[in-house]
Amino acid sequence: MKNIYGIIFNRFLFPFYCKVVKSTPLLDEYQSAEKRLTWSKKELEYYQWKQLTRLLKHCWNNIPYYKNLWLKHGITNIDEIKSMEDFNALPVLTKNDVTNHFSQLVYNTSNKANIKKSTGGSTGQPFHFELDYLSNEKRQAIMWRGYNWLGAGLGAKALFLWGTGVGEESLLRKWKEQLYHRFYNRKILNTFTMCDKNMMGYIDEINQYQPEALVCYTTPVYELARYIIREKITVHSPKSILTGAEALLDFQKETIEKAFKAPVYNTYGCREFMLIAAVCKENNSLHINSDHLLVETINHDGKRIQNDIGDIVITDLSNYGMPLIRYVTGDTGSLTDKPCACANPLPVLKKISGRKLDIIKCPSGNIIPGELFPHLLKEVKSILKFQVIQKTIDSITINLVVSAKFNDNDKTFIENEIHKYDDNQLTIHFNFVNSIPLTVSGKHRVTICEI
Repeated sequence: MKNIYGIIFNRFLFPFYCKVVKSTPLLDEYQSAEKRLTWSKKELEYYQWKQLTRLLKHCWNNIPYYKNLWLKHGITNIDEIKSMEDFNALPVLTKNDVTNHFSQLVYNTSNKANIKKSTGGSTGQPFHFELDYLSNEKRQAIMWRGYNWLGAGLGAKALFLWGTGVGEESLLRKWKEQLYHRFYNRKILNTFTMCDKNMMGYIDEINQYQPEALVCYTTPVYELARYIIREKITVHSPKSILTGAEALLDFQKETIEKAFKAPVYNTYGCREFMLIAAVCKENNSLHINSDHLLVETINHDGKRIQNDIGDIVITDLSNYGMPLIRYVTGDTGSLTDKPCACANPLPVLKKISGRKLDIIKCPSGNIIPGELFPHLLKEVKSILKFQVIQKTIDSITINLVVSAKFNDNDKTFIENEIHKYDDNQLTIHFNFVNSIPLTVSGKHRVTICEI
């Protein structure tokens, strides 16, 4: 059935809203972003470099933190940054740097006009940052572009299994929120309150709403898919399912597709930058929004690397209110210079390995990727939910929510499998709990390393 509202929305309602009601550049930015998908690789690289050099000059002239930092590293004139290699030699920016030098990173003349944002972060410690109005409109345009090539673009009938604001909202605020989402032809279901007892309610909402696309946090839709399969429930099949906010593992993708009988597409983003990359339907390649962001991977020495796992650092090319230059996201992944065979010219993020904190460390110096634990523990059918926590270099604690079928053989199996990777150096503690809380941002952390 054709989405009549979607057609009307794109042709009339959204342009009228942008041009007349809000006087926002969002539509122009969206159309420009779509047009850039027809560019060649060289054209995109030239555009990115122009955006970058303009931003660097702004930072040199207006952002005290960067000028002072770069002067200390021997840069006496910003025009000395003549190539990407020169740029890659600049020092990185960490979350602690932002927190400790906040006022020196904010563009003074835009301070009052900046949009203020916060995120709970992977550790639960609030992190604050700002961005200017135009940057916010540009990132919205980039998000809609990425969602569009996956079937959840402007006007698409979408249902979001997402998080919602915390605290009490006034009736007026609730009414405005509902009207706003209806205008965009979407419905939001709060996954922060999802549990086994109310999953049927989420399924009923999906069946009643019958969305073209589901846009979801990874863990909640995976848990919902497991419930659907376990209880043999019939659920509406959307044309596409988009996952985000957390890494999507292969077994999770298979389970979600089996339950909903619909293709699952991964996206990669964070609150600091919104949509960083989204996969293409043709080859499932994660295409980086390089016309909006500069994404790098660096090794332990801070050197830029390719085709190997490194720390992901990002520069927002449009945020002049509080520029984030070579910002260390806390994620790890690898880039590739091999282009995708699809028509999308944007470069490819080969792999996202997860949060840097997800890596479990061993006394020998070996590391265990956080990805091991979902792959291992999914084999133990009596485990309903888990979380691995490391507080000392020689031990880990595994919090487990289990059924009555869990036994000593399961414990032995888990221990033996983990010891294949830790040289028998880790003491494994099992802690049986009734539930495992989400982070303050509504996500489930598979592993937490506190050392």
